[in-house]
Amino acid sequence: MGSAVRITGGECRGRVIAAPEGPEVRPTSSKIRQAFFNIISNKISDSRFVDVCAGSGLMGLEALSRGAQSLIAIDQDRHLLQAIEKNCEKFGYKAQTEVICGDARRVLAHLNKHEADVIFADPPYKSQIAETLLREVAKSELLAADGIMALEHAQSLPPPETVENLTRYDSRKYGHTVISFYRRADITIGHS
Repeated sequence: MGSAVRITGGECRGRVIAAPEGPEVRPTSSKIRQAFFNIISNKISDSRFVDVCAGSGLMGLEALSRGAQSLIAIDQDRHLLQAIEKNCEKFGYKAQTEVICGDARRVLAHLNKHEADVIFADPPYKSQIAETLLREVAKSELLAADGIMALEHAQSLPPPETVENLTRYDSRKYGHTVISFYRRADITIGHS
């Protein structure tokens, strides 16, 4: 049994997902989810969404509810991924979802080039893997030309401004939590 959290937007708005409990599960708050999806609203429709360190899978389910075409959820906890699969099946998103069990730092290298329009990563707050995740996304060329990568992190552990060809172009603070937004530096796109 876990805690119940609600989807905040899209066709499944208000529906409850069962999120497993435990120290490794820290669902993104509804306030931050709503703000994040408002910021990327012009990118979410028909997008290929990748949820890195997926945990409860809430961000990926929000993306599908709001019109994402597909979801890849990555986590190393098989129990959490089983919960994501059950929730996706419950909401009718099973065919659009791929769950991958493994260390995201290794998994990212094996995904297809330019496969992601939006990558959301929420690594454990006390870990030091944020820069490594950015580096792996850059090296694997996973991000589509006009794609974005968003990284949720503690304010006290800011990630680098630039990693390989990814450059931070925006960051938003919500209490002690920050979401930093990155895009490919080799592509010229106006600020959002």
